[in-house]
Amino acid sequence: MFKVFISTCLLSLATYCHHAHSLEEFEQYKAQSEAKGNKDRIALLEDAHTLLTDPALTAKQRTYVLHRSALHLVRTNQFSLAAERLEHLAAHLTQFPDANFLGKYHWVAGDLAILLGNNTDSKHHFEHAVAQFAKSNDVRMQSHAHRMLANVLSEQKDYFQALSHVFQAKDTANKINNAHLFSAALSTEAKIYRDFHQLDKALDVLNQQLEFQLGEPDISLAHISSTYFSLARIYEKLSDHQAAIDALNKSYEIDTKLDDKNYMGVTQLHIAQQYIELKDLTAARIAIDKANNLFTIVKNEKNLARAHAVQGKIALANAEYPKAIKLITQSLKKLSPQDNKTLFNEFSVKLGEALAHEKPSEAIAHLSGLLDKVSNEDNLIVLQSLAVAFKNLADFEQALHYQERAFAAKEAINQQAITTRLEAKKLNSEIGLKRLEVNELQAGLAKSQQDTKTRTVVLAAAIIVLTNFLLLFYLYHLKRRRVMEKETELLNQSLSLKQQLLADVSHELRTPLTVLKLNIEALEYNLTEDPKTTYKVLQRRLDMLNTLIADIYELAQADTDNLRLEFEQCQAKALFDDLTIAIAPIIDTSDLEVIYINQLSELIKVECDISRLNQVFNNLARNSVHYTDKPGQIKITVMQKEQDIVCTFEDSAPGVSNEALGRLFERLYRCDKSRSRDLGGSGLGLSICEKIIELHQGHIEAKHSDLGGVVIQFTLPIKS
Repeated sequence: MFKVFISTCLLSLATYCHHAHSLEEFEQYKAQSEAKGNKDRIALLEDAHTLLTDPALTAKQRTYVLHRSALHLVRTNQFSLAAERLEHLAAHLTQFPDANFLGKYHWVAGDLAILLGNNTDSKHHFEHAVAQFAKSNDVRMQSHAHRMLANVLSEQKDYFQALSHVFQAKDTANKINNAHLFSAALSTEAKIYRDFHQLDKALDVLNQQLEFQLGEPDISLAHISSTYFSLARIYEKLSDHQAAIDALNKSYEIDTKLDDKNYMGVTQLHIAQQYIELKDLTAARIAIDKANNLFTIVKNEKNLARAHAVQGKIALANAEYPKAIKLITQSLKKLSPQDNKTLFNEFSVKLGEALAHEKPSEAIAHLSGLLDKVSNEDNLIVLQSLAVAFKNLADFEQALHYQERAFAAKEAINQQAITTRLEAKKLNSEIGLKRLEVNELQAGLAKSQQDTKTRTVVLAAAIIVLTNFLLLFYLYHLKRRRVMEKETELLNQSLSLKQQLLADVSHELRTPLTVLKLNIEALEYNLTEDPKTTYKVLQRRLDMLNTLIADIYELAQADTDNLRLEFEQCQAKALFDDLTIAIAPIIDTSDLEVIYINQLSELIKVECDISRLNQVFNNLARNSVHYTDKPGQIKITVMQKEQDIVCTFEDSAPGVSNEALGRLFERLYRCDKSRSRDLGGSGLGLSICEKIIELHQGHIEAKHSDLGGVVIQFTLPIKS
């Protein structure tokens, strides 16, 4: 009995010692994993393997080790092992749920999906990560997840949602005063601005970012590398390929210090493509060879396939068509359109371009399947390659046909670029307005409180005056009575104008609201035969309401002196050329002849708010297009008259009466109300133009046109 007791005690003591040893090993692993700076991830992975085979490890400790080791496997480019470890973590979390670690599982899985080029999976994982970190109230990781999701959404061209998530990433970083998280969010914000063509904003954000990072002694080198890489992508968009190479080389130097071979390879891949654009094929080959070696070391098959495709592009640029065909074909066999459709299509188009020179019949079959199914830029290459293929087959009629289509496609791309820049500015303005609304409301409240205080002081002073000057009460009473009569008269006029404005606005709102109500009821009771058409009607009426409300709001700002302009000095001739180019999508129709005459000297300068003048041009252009019978003529003239710049918008018939001419700048006034309403006009466009020109110290007026229609003429003072 005594021996049994002794054995039990010894076994308990051994078990206790084993648990204590396991706990000590785990705490050491945790401390080393969370230590700042460079880590020996290989050693940490070995420690993780030892811990995971220890049965004494608790469920919570096992969760931690599975997550950390999966992260280290991703960082050491062991992607297959990382995927297996993540599967083990997911299964473990099913048995032992933990919202925070479930969020971390999705975060690492999303990061792995990005490295493997699978945007669909990465979006899914980061959306779940955001939700789980919100549940566990892990604000730091929530900011990370919002930022990564914003990156993925930007890649998918969902820019508005991407900006929404990057703003949330910045807000959550500010909640915990984490400058590094805020800095990382700025990098992502710059990337999104780059993707929707706000390159000036993107450069501003990145330069601020880089200045901050270089001034911080403990900043992550990986973040600095990422900033240089982002700068390179913007220079690439601006076609400044040498500047892009310089930034990529700085990123590569930092990645070399970090020994991050996968990112080093990706950087060399981009360097090679920049050298292709510069037609320096020798340098491009050197860079792509480096990328190949690095991807081979980390065994990243998909990036190896990308590198082979870039080698094919180099061969294509050097007219080595058989070699290009072989390399790009091998690459496409390893790439999946489901993972990155844009990249897959780009290389498919390049294969067709090479085939057009070597195997024209095969090229035609290959390219015909891509025609009108790829991006506009790639579609242009498809058309040009088809023209080459048919030319090589001596089918000159088809070659000419596709060459003409290529010219038309290139023109469409140029027009789309103008439209995209305008849409990007509009989106940027909408985002800015959303963020300024609260500030404006607060400023308005502060002003209202200040006005109330002022009125209180004036009233107190009036009472004191009345008390001290009773003898002059009668004279004061008469004077006050006259003042009050005048105020009453002005007040009545003001009320009358406001009542008329309210009645007009109510009338303008009633018609689209009635149409909306009837169409919604038709949809509700299945009374419409074509729901799609009904939805288009609803969308058009909602756009009209939105335009009317936005115009009323802008005029209200002007009436209360809250409409602020951002003046800048610029060269007048170029300014009006740019303004006319910007309205090209509005006035460029086959039924209208547009004449533009700019007689300004190159030396004339003007101080103005360019975006507001663009708004004036847009309103005047839309009026001319909407109210001019087709076929017709629009004439835009810019000239100098004494110390003013005079700009006129003139259109052909029909004209307006003398009475209507004098009322064109009245709010909500329309010469032909039914026609204006059908065109979606609010009746406030010219009123807004008048306010903007007045704020520029200019003058605007309407006259009869020699062409049979109306002339709208405005002036701007020349900057001396």
